[in-house]
Amino acid sequence: MEKLRIGDIKFGKIDAHNELQEVGEEFYIDSFLEYDKYKINSFISGESYFICGNKGTGKTALLKYLECKLSRDTQNLVIPVRFKSQIDNMDKKNMRNMANNIKEDIIEDVSVEKEKSYVLIWQMYLINQIIKNANQAEYHLFENTKEYNVLVKLLQVLYSDGKGKIVPRLVKGYVKVNTSLLKKIDASIETEIEFNKDNERINFNKTAKLILDTFEKLNYLENPVYILIDELELSVKSKKEFERDIELVRDLILAVDKMNHMTKEKGYDIRLIASVRSEVINNVLAYGYEINKCVEDYGVTVEWFQKGGSYLDSPLLKLIENKIHASEKERGYSLTEDVWSVYFTPKINETEVRKYILSYSWQRPRDVIRMLRFVQDEWKNEAFFSQEMFDKAMQRYSEKTWNEIAEELILSYPDEKDMQAIKKFFTGIKVPFTFQYLNRRAEELGSIYDYVDSFFKKNKMIDFLEKMFEWGVIGNSGQRMAFKFLGDRDLSPTNDMILHRPLRNFFAVQSRKDT
Repeated sequence: MEKLRIGDIKFGKIDAHNELQEVGEEFYIDSFLEYDKYKINSFISGESYFICGNKGTGKTALLKYLECKLSRDTQNLVIPVRFKSQIDNMDKKNMRNMANNIKEDIIEDVSVEKEKSYVLIWQMYLINQIIKNANQAEYHLFENTKEYNVLVKLLQVLYSDGKGKIVPRLVKGYVKVNTSLLKKIDASIETEIEFNKDNERINFNKTAKLILDTFEKLNYLENPVYILIDELELSVKSKKEFERDIELVRDLILAVDKMNHMTKEKGYDIRLIASVRSEVINNVLAYGYEINKCVEDYGVTVEWFQKGGSYLDSPLLKLIENKIHASEKERGYSLTEDVWSVYFTPKINETEVRKYILSYSWQRPRDVIRMLRFVQDEWKNEAFFSQEMFDKAMQRYSEKTWNEIAEELILSYPDEKDMQAIKKFFTGIKVPFTFQYLNRRAEELGSIYDYVDSFFKKNKMIDFLEKMFEWGVIGNSGQRMAFKFLGDRDLSPTNDMILHRPLRNFFAVQSRKDT
């Protein structure tokens, strides 16, 4: 039977946006796994609109799949928004300046300082995205009424200084505008938005509120609208940027919730869907902001680990099968019934190959795709995945996964030598290890390396270990291993602990006979 070479299999990219660009829409849809926990139909119907999950669990993949699937119907207006990529630091700075000038409390039942609310700003941005994209593509969303014309004109006035702006430039609460754009607006509206002919400025807050009120008075015609918002992440460059992003993401979540409620109430066929990382939600909540109601009521959490049953039923394995089948289909080959017996060696280091792959992951699609791509990179002309191939790829895989974790830990450990201390602490460690062993190890290394001594003087051992547990670096060993990504909530420091398998190559871990 004719079969693919290893290099012919398209496992995709770590980032779903890049994958779609590389493989194209048809292959992307064919290879996508409609995982039950995605609850795809609930997002299309508007029943759910927050995609929640840890990094690498496939939130962007789901959004890109929805984008492809919805775009196939030419009646749908699909608007992708990428928070991290499309909104730069200058935009964020302008938004903060504008938020400081919004004095009216527009958020009910939420303890947010009035002068730091971005909700109205985000609503303006989202409404502008709807109207701008509809007009550019000649979609017929709203009846051409007086209210609609006023809305379009006001948006043009606010956003006339450049395409794609999140917010217009603001000076003491006022926006400088092109007066020619106000010619066909009633004098009563000019008064309402406090138009000053001398300095050509309008009051942003009052203009934005008028836009919002006018938007709610429109008559909807046709064409469903889907706004897909991705990359709601927090900057880890500095504490200041991190706290700023918490406010921005918090209020974007609230704006999405408010807009969805409003469009549903008004009968507008408009749905906003946003993907949010679980750690972002947790950080927002940790800062005392109440977003849990809307996220819990309208959110779907994507998790790939299944408690109970056979590991052979893991959806991560089904994802690998889908990628291989889609690659075979693209090449015109017959679909292999059992890809594991045809493309993989039965065992790796005495462990069944599927179990081995899962045990070297954090139970996320990102891990298995990265692992197989690293194997594939070195052995493109081979006919199947062998033990030798996995063994040689594991060092690179181990290093890459640690680097990714280290990037996320910078905010918690900002000192340049902190990460150096953590790396030194784990390098050559003996597993499994006890709490007492770790304390001794910190003391011994601290007597040799000043930065290790300094690190553990600043950070209590138990706090450090719980942080490592949170990020899947360590867990408890025993008859059943306990890790955060396996659904375990807490580390047990009185029991034996262990470094997660994928990181052991990087840290040159040693086996420990006595615990």
